[in-house]
Amino acid sequence: MIYLVTGGTGLIGLYTVREIAREGGQAVIYSRHPRVSYLERLLSEEERARVKIIVGDVTDFRFLAHTVKENNVDIIIHLAAVLGEAIAANPFAAIKINALGTINLFETARLLEVKKTVWASSIAVFGLPERYPEEYIPNDAPHYPPRLYGMCKSFNERVADFYFDQYSVDSTALRYVWTYGVEIQEGGVSGSLIRQLMLNPAVGKASKVPYGDATIGWIYAEDAAKLAMLASKVTRKKTGAFTVPGELRSVKEVANYVRDLLPDSDITLLPGGWSEAEKFETSPIREGLGYHSKWTVKQGVRRTINLERSYHCLPPV
Repeated sequence: MIYLVTGGTGLIGLYTVREIAREGGQAVIYSRHPRVSYLERLLSEEERARVKIIVGDVTDFRFLAHTVKENNVDIIIHLAAVLGEAIAANPFAAIKINALGTINLFETARLLEVKKTVWASSIAVFGLPERYPEEYIPNDAPHYPPRLYGMCKSFNERVADFYFDQYSVDSTALRYVWTYGVEIQEGGVSGSLIRQLMLNPAVGKASKVPYGDATIGWIYAEDAAKLAMLASKVTRKKTGAFTVPGELRSVKEVANYVRDLLPDSDITLLPGGWSEAEKFETSPIREGLGYHSKWTVKQGVRRTINLERSYHCLPPV
């Protein structure tokens, strides 16, 4: 099986590519700025032999479609996106990549009859908790995205439904929560949080952690990747988007666990909560995709810290 993975050297992309290689598939990474060094340190030489890297932009429809056709791609896993500060710096470019770029994947899948498309949506499609009467927001709840990133993802979900209803393009959207791991990219809210909360303490650097009063849903990158692979094997029936359940833990709880692992760590929690919704119905993704997380927060945090320490030639904790 041949997979095209856009954003294939991002956090989820790296682990997804590794899963593809371990399952005996071929991965074609399609990325504007592939982080080759991260690929080399995460994948074995044997796994890297099953990976091809193509420098390309999802907004370039002709080259994207050419790449899919020339490589006989069976399945698309679309993870490329603009996040955080880059959206504020250039909202027009962000809309082109996050909205038009995704639609280019749907159109490519339609024209070339790609078997399956899995793509990363986000819990950012939902609004503030007070917009919903339920404590746990249903999978099919209405969208009230307060930020441009969530607006693009919400629009993409509607377009995906259109392509399925009109052309039978099989796609599944995964609304990821706070995904973390050592390979997380700098910039953006999640990158800053994970850097300060886990990666800096791992190597003895002082940290000032934002959103110190927040409680959020955590999913380790390996679980996020396995879920993408699971979705790639399931034929869409009706539901086209699934909210991914994260393990609800406060930033304070996670910081205390980091201190347990690293008693000499210098961690300061900055005041402030996280305003967007974090509690979601989980039964649809379990029943529709058969998803169950493997990594607890404690396991994922320890793994993240030890990988960062290994890259700095430090012993595990």
